[in-house]
Amino acid sequence: MKKTLLATAMVAAFGHAPVSFATNWFQLQNNEQPGAAAYKFWGFIQPTYTHNEGGIVSGIPATVVSPANGANVAVPAGLQAYNGQTALFNLVGPDLAHSDQLRMFRARPGVRGVIPGTDENINYFALAELGNNGLTRERQAVLTDATVTFNYIPGARIRVGLGRLPLGEEAMLGVQIMDYIDYTNVTNQLLNERFVEPYTNASRTHAAVVGAPMAMSKLKGAFGGYRDVGVEVYDWFNRGRWEYAYAVMASQANGISFGDDLNSGNHDVTARVQAAYVFQGAGPKREDITAYAWHQEGKRAYGGTDYNRIREGIGAKYLRHGVRVGGEYIRAKGMIYVAPTPQFNDIGAPAFEPVDYVALDSGNKADGYYLDVGWKFSPQWEVDLRYDELSKMTNSAYDERKASTWTLGGQYFYSPKLRFALNYEIRDIKVVNPGAQITNGQKIQGTAAGIIGGSVGDRLSAQMTWVF
Repeated sequence: MKKTLLATAMVAAFGHAPVSFATNWFQLQNNEQPGAAAYKFWGFIQPTYTHNEGGIVSGIPATVVSPANGANVAVPAGLQAYNGQTALFNLVGPDLAHSDQLRMFRARPGVRGVIPGTDENINYFALAELGNNGLTRERQAVLTDATVTFNYIPGARIRVGLGRLPLGEEAMLGVQIMDYIDYTNVTNQLLNERFVEPYTNASRTHAAVVGAPMAMSKLKGAFGGYRDVGVEVYDWFNRGRWEYAYAVMASQANGISFGDDLNSGNHDVTARVQAAYVFQGAGPKREDITAYAWHQEGKRAYGGTDYNRIREGIGAKYLRHGVRVGGEYIRAKGMIYVAPTPQFNDIGAPAFEPVDYVALDSGNKADGYYLDVGWKFSPQWEVDLRYDELSKMTNSAYDERKASTWTLGGQYFYSPKLRFALNYEIRDIKVVNPGAQITNGQKIQGTAAGIIGGSVGDRLSAQMTWVF
């Protein structure tokens, strides 16, 4: 109750992210308006402050009681060594060095326009990232978008290059107008792909006792950023107040990397269909109700073997008279990125070495959803409330973990190009089936997992967005 009252007071006193809306993303992001110039320089910056309330981990015991015979069993020193350390989910990414940090989260300059001499039938879009996030974890600057769109075939516009995949609503919208500072767990962890490769230098790791086989891995390259290099065919059709849209994209399954070094020749096919009833308006602020469904399928190369990877979802969104209501359900099969295990920065021996675990086979599953409401009660102020939930490894009672978050937010729109944001996230991580720890080794690991997850704290974020 104390946390809820505090968060409510902060929402009343401050403002948060961008303008609320539902729209046709294929039209706004892939095409230019009639009469567009040959080039238009634009972009945005998002300086962000984040404070985590979670503390250090304590209480990983020296012994636990065996469920087999009631005897005390010693907990490995490699796990006990993390008593007094801060778990990764209580640190600010991507640096993971501080529990609170002010950083230039995103800085994206770009250019877009139409190709002269084509009767506006060919347009282009380019955007770079210079901020501090998962896209720039290896390089200070990267391209996030570089596409050319051909509008010659009725009913089948063609876009080629590096661009957004036709995935879920959160994954498709432009972050400069996103209604919250952070993505939901389900979108970020299931759709914002982490590319991995086998980890072979496991001198201080231990063989994990788990319910489902997992591979010890290490991250490779930038996060996917909901983007890929490929060819997309799409269009939209208006029938009175109704609008129907589709998109199908074949892509190289390498995220923002133009090379083929992450996935050894495999490819993805991603498709989305949607229908909208438009009440009034146009562009990013139009009032409508939209329902959509999408599916992505492909393979990932790992250790000389190809593994199936499937993602799919369904959702809807409503916006009218300043009121926004929306939600989406997402599920995943195969190539489930679990987490670093243990979830800490490496502190050296005798601690176990943290390694990124990945559940490779298509029998491994995860799913989750989010529900979102917002109310823009004046031209400059909006309040928002969101609940999201993610369950990983639902196919294994021992391995299943659930992360849930309530996000309270507010927005203050100083001008059409400048806004301020505040979010307060009430977070929880649970071992879903503690009774599934039935052997000595599993009992040890399960006890530690519950203690580590229980250290998660609430998170406060503030952000400014300036579009130029």
